[in-house]
Amino acid sequence: MIKLFLILFISSTLLGCYANKHKTQTLPYYKTEKISSYSSKYLIANYSISKGDYKTVNKILNNDFGNTELLKLRFFSNLVSGHFTTANKISNLITSDENKNYLYLLPKYILNIKNNRIRENSTIFQDNQILYGFKNLDYLINLWFQVKESKSSFDFNKSLKNISLHELLILENFYDNTKLNKIADFIYYNNLLNPNDYLFLAGFYFRQNNLEKFKDIIKTKVNNQFNKQLITKNFLLKNDIFSQKPNLPVILSSKLYNIAINDNKAGDKSKSIQKILLETSIFLCPEMDIAKYSLAEIYNSEKLPYIALEKLNTISDKSYFFLPRNLKKLSIKKKIIKRDVYNKLLFQSLEVWPENESLLYELADYYKIKKEYEKSLKTYEKLIKNFGENDRLLFLYASNLDKLNKWEDAKNLFLKLLKKNPEDTYTLNYISYRLSLRDEELGYALKLIKKALTLDPENGYFLDTIGWVEFKRKNFKNSVFYLEKATSILPNSAEVLDHLGDCYFKLGRKKEAIYQWERALKYEDDNIIIKRISQKITENE
Repeated sequence: MIKLFLILFISSTLLGCYANKHKTQTLPYYKTEKISSYSSKYLIANYSISKGDYKTVNKILNNDFGNTELLKLRFFSNLVSGHFTTANKISNLITSDENKNYLYLLPKYILNIKNNRIRENSTIFQDNQILYGFKNLDYLINLWFQVKESKSSFDFNKSLKNISLHELLILENFYDNTKLNKIADFIYYNNLLNPNDYLFLAGFYFRQNNLEKFKDIIKTKVNNQFNKQLITKNFLLKNDIFSQKPNLPVILSSKLYNIAINDNKAGDKSKSIQKILLETSIFLCPEMDIAKYSLAEIYNSEKLPYIALEKLNTISDKSYFFLPRNLKKLSIKKKIIKRDVYNKLLFQSLEVWPENESLLYELADYYKIKKEYEKSLKTYEKLIKNFGENDRLLFLYASNLDKLNKWEDAKNLFLKLLKKNPEDTYTLNYISYRLSLRDEELGYALKLIKKALTLDPENGYFLDTIGWVEFKRKNFKNSVFYLEKATSILPNSAEVLDHLGDCYFKLGRKKEAIYQWERALKYEDDNIIIKRISQKITENE
């Protein structure tokens, strides 16, 4: 139902620009000269919504109260971005029958939970027309009041398999007996929980003074990516949501996070439902850092890095999510800030977490970019020693050996990877290309790259490799076919353009060769290669 409504909601706004233009001609408070202004705002806002940029929408529509279509956009934008108080006010301004739709009533529902007016929610929605996910809260809310008003009402004899962590946390507010420990133990031994839920379970054991179970969860169940010393410290100081007995909004917040990550509906390309659920989780419990992190991941996937960073910046330095937050910030900033600024952040992070796996990968890459291949190799060796071998690590290690002119050692590792996974296209491509550069085993190189292209026929890099292998085999007509196709896919690749220029030259197409070499110079940043290409141009002009 929600999927259908969201589609209709957005679709109606797309049609609304035309409809609204005619509406404005019949309403006295609109001036003709304002139509274009409204239209411009509408188009910009609608485009921003399609990109997930709700901040821009809220900014440009901040003072528009009279236009129904703009109000709808403002409402939706505030709802999805977690501004529920504002969304509720806007909902009250939409006076048509549409405000009876359950989506317009959702902010009030959320505010009632936040403001401890939960009982009022029973009269807001009818016919189960509540947003998918929120209806899953009904049982927990009813259980809270049921147990609160009659402690004897809960059946401890029902199967433990049917009792969830969130039920346990509710019961903890009203019971203090060994029956709760039995429930907790069953959850601990039989349920696979997310990191957040494990910390809530650890908190239960902590408050029960079961320090053995508490320590075991921190040691074995919590990911090494988290600062376990900080987690333990926060528990001892009792200054986080996990060490304290959770109230109903906190429990519901945790449940909403779980629903958001487990039940995203297919077809919701904008991930609107997930965003609403996660924002509600944060609204009910501002310390729900895992929800903030998940939101950041969504916005980053939507190519909105600055909004993602804003979400990450709301995670405190004292949070157990501090390290994952910093790693994610590094990953995002790597793409949007100057390399030297990123490098500074990298080394600052390494001072705090010198053995962190993700940071060590980044360090190895840093040395590789600087062409300090020995240091890069040592970093990869440290990764292998600390975390064991994996295909990705062996590939990077082998490519580093190649950079150090240890081709035979590198080749043996690549062949080892290929034996393990014969359809590893990147290894197939790497071996083929390096053999072509060395003018070795060109028949074997051709066989490897043909297999890679069978698996991924439109990969521009693979097309460049087969073009270069054919070039080395002096099959220039075949070569130019593949290289021209490669340049159509990778028009800004200096290496591919350089290869195509060389091929044109061998075919006697000198002017075309020079043209491609000149194009290559625009995208090349290696001074040695620039000098080599420039020399070819000078010699043949």
